[in-house]
Amino acid sequence: MYHYLRNRAFISPSARVQLSSQITFGPGTVVKAFAVVQSSGGRVAFGRNCALSGFGHISTGAGDVIIGDHVRIAPNCTIVGGTKEIRRRDVLIVKQPEAEPRGVIIQDDVLIGAGSVILPGTHLRRGAVVGAGSVVQGEVEEYAVVAGAPARVVSHRE
Repeated sequence: MYHYLRNRAFISPSARVQLSSQITFGPGTVVKAFAVVQSSGGRVAFGRNCALSGFGHISTGAGDVIIGDHVRIAPNCTIVGGTKEIRRRDVLIVKQPEAEPRGVIIQDDVLIGAGSVILPGTHLRRGAVVGAGSVVQGEVEEYAVVAGAPARVVSHRE
């Protein structure tokens, strides 16, 4: 059973989605069981017909997480739009400010494999595929298939 939103998105009752104007869902988007979506200042915007599978976690930090249409995010993925500064030793990490917001952009028709981590400053271009367990930071070209930690291009979709 899912909660049905006015814009025809579906949220599992066991998902944790922060109620905020900073978080929006396109029609047909599904957030599955035990997934977490939260904003710590940035926006989270899902396009149409997306799926965030079980135990997925999206957190903005100060950067936005923008997700295009028809994106599939497999179970246990983490997408982080921002992070803390860690340079100063004389200040506890938790008391240091947010690093410069870099955010994450995921364009249309992207598949992110199970257990992957998408770090701030990542841009997954249209049709990209991220292999399971990958750690991605930076730009991934259109229709590239990346895998590994750190993720590297292993092939391209035809």
